[in-house]
Amino acid sequence: MVSIRVAQKAVRICEGLGAEYVDARVERTYSTEIRLMKDTFDQVASGVDQGLGVRVLYKGAWGFGSSTSLEPRDVSKTVRGAFKAAKATAPGATEKVRFAEISAVKDSVAVTVKEPLQSVPIETKMELTLEASGEASKFDKRVASVTVTYSDTSGETYLATSEGTQLIGRPSRGSIVVVAVAREGAKVGTIRERNGMQAGFELFKKVDPLGLARRAAERAVGLLKAAPAPSGRFTVIADQKLAGVFAHEAVGHASEADHVITGESVLRDKIDQRVGSDLVTLYDDSTYPEGWGSSVYDSEGVPTRKRLIIEKGFLKGYILNRETAAHLDMKPNGGARAQSFAYRPVVRMSNTYLSAGDQSFEELLEGVDSGVYLKGSRGGQVDTTKGTFQFSAEEGCLIEKGQLAKPLSDVSLSGMTLETLMNIDGIAGDFQLSMGLCGKAGQVVATGMGSPHVRIRNAVVGGK
Repeated sequence: MVSIRVAQKAVRICEGLGAEYVDARVERTYSTEIRLMKDTFDQVASGVDQGLGVRVLYKGAWGFGSSTSLEPRDVSKTVRGAFKAAKATAPGATEKVRFAEISAVKDSVAVTVKEPLQSVPIETKMELTLEASGEASKFDKRVASVTVTYSDTSGETYLATSEGTQLIGRPSRGSIVVVAVAREGAKVGTIRERNGMQAGFELFKKVDPLGLARRAAERAVGLLKAAPAPSGRFTVIADQKLAGVFAHEAVGHASEADHVITGESVLRDKIDQRVGSDLVTLYDDSTYPEGWGSSVYDSEGVPTRKRLIIEKGFLKGYILNRETAAHLDMKPNGGARAQSFAYRPVVRMSNTYLSAGDQSFEELLEGVDSGVYLKGSRGGQVDTTKGTFQFSAEEGCLIEKGQLAKPLSDVSLSGMTLETLMNIDGIAGDFQLSMGLCGKAGQVVATGMGSPHVRIRNAVVGGK
């Protein structure tokens, strides 16, 4: 049976071996993954994953071990293995680990759930994907294929530390992703729409899978009449999703303190320096209500917060775990996250977003004689050390004399992160937070990315 007692036992064993510090995370996770492609279920999986992860500090060096078995003998073996790893590493450690002090906490936190995800039959979840697929397919005969992916996770988490922290968590989150592909002759349009929340199955009353599917189909069909994008420097208006991806990828990763310390961030040594225009205020906020990346405590047991990264153009802070906080002589702010018990916590974002301004979308358009409106994101690449980025938008539109003109396809936004932040000269009030998944250090965690519509001067636009 999974419980806080297993984590406490792991801590006691390690303390008895002589560890300076120990934290043990025990988890039991129930998950469902359903993927429907072209009206065929190619994946229907539901299962339970459980295990223990133990992090040990000995003479300034870390050791880590994990196990999927919670039997007493295996718990002891895992703990002893983590301690041996720390002990073996300690003699060669060139820099001894230090981490900021925190107050021990004892708490129990649960996501508010009306309809537990585990109680819903898998057939009901499969039917949801069928309905969404059908809604997209019937929108237009040019919709050639639809892929719908349903995912949910719930369960229990337990954290115990040698400092006295004891935390119990009961997470619950679900999501749906619709990818619609439209074809007409040689032209192809592909759009992805997705949404999710931390909640029970009742979340699908708010998320509206059918509306999501219709939007994906409508946008995919709209791309069939899109023209190739121009290349050059333009005034660009980025929608909430693309601007949110910029906030996350280009700025958020650069504000993660481990990158700052290792010299892999363009934001290093820039606290209280101007890095953007007066309009730019950016947060990484673990407290955002129902945010995809929100949590009350991080994986080290530190209370999370709304972290101010940039305020009116000036860099004000970084995302910190306890170790980087000590290194930078700052207070920890709850920025340590682990994908699961099988991984060590590392510095990670939660919900990263640009704050809303006071303009309307129409006001952003006004005065743009020749520009480009970019929507959505197909991914891209970022170099946080050099401060460069390149993102492919899902779709675009020319702006002519303050009006939206012909649609564009195969269009990208690229540039220098700090130059782009300085060139933001308009921010609307239509804020939206989108769900995402972020990879780092071999781990994938849930993150939110948000922004209102943003106008950027002299931005680099590229087309095929």
